[in-house]
Amino acid sequence: MRDYKNVRVPRSYRGESRRTPAKRVRPLYSSVQPRKGGGLTGALIKIVTVVTIAGAAYLGWQGYRTVMHADMFVVSGVDISGVHQLGEKDLREIAAIFTGQNIFRVDVDAAVRRAHANPWIKEATVYRKLPNRITMTFVERVPSFLLDTGAARYLLDSEAVVIERIARDVSPSWPLPVVAIRDYRARPGEQVASESMAEAVTLLSEIAARGGWNPAEVTVIANSPASLTIEYAGHEFRMGSGRYGEKLRRLAEVMADVKERGLEISYADLRPERQAAVMVSKKMRR
Repeated sequence: MRDYKNVRVPRSYRGESRRTPAKRVRPLYSSVQPRKGGGLTGALIKIVTVVTIAGAAYLGWQGYRTVMHADMFVVSGVDISGVHQLGEKDLREIAAIFTGQNIFRVDVDAAVRRAHANPWIKEATVYRKLPNRITMTFVERVPSFLLDTGAARYLLDSEAVVIERIARDVSPSWPLPVVAIRDYRARPGEQVASESMAEAVTLLSEIAARGGWNPAEVTVIANSPASLTIEYAGHEFRMGSGRYGEKLRRLAEVMADVKERGLEISYADLRPERQAAVMVSKKMRR
């Protein structure tokens, strides 16, 4: 068998092709038309999307209305802690803002402001406890001084904030020192805005730190810083303004010397910087 693979065919035997070779050209613009029905499908998708969103919004609104009007979310009680001085009437007045309220509609900030309107309350925290209770935690002011204006007496805390007015013939439950500022107009809930009051508080803090004084027998006359005076155990100690630690130290030395000499004094003036002036009333018998 012959192998014709490498046999050359004469040109005369070759057939001529009359076909013109075709060259593919990429069109600048596609002439393919969108399939029929494509626009309709897109419109249907949009309609379904809009209907779904509207349905979700409607269900959300219905859920919101259900929660806002459900009896199980109506405040049924208020739990209060940190109370020592406030009475039942004060607590009911503070908690009245929650009566009949939906727990989600409760204005917590308004409740805190309402609590702070009571001068006894220094700090207040209010929060929700699902499904239907409110918790209020208070920090009360602690009485530290008595303010005597001549016309009235008031309880003050350590920051000189007026807590409440008390009757002159009523003894407080606490052994408190007295700060006397004549004709001062005090208002519950407000801080005593007086320079002499600030000096008196500093002086009383020094006295408490040293110890040995009965607070209930201490009265500080504080009509002005320069005339600040302690009245104690029938004695008058003129302190003036500032340097209270050093003045109290000198006062202790003076009183020890007076006792040793068997003297009775009407007053001691500690306002001079390096010495004390003592007015002797009489010499006690030994």
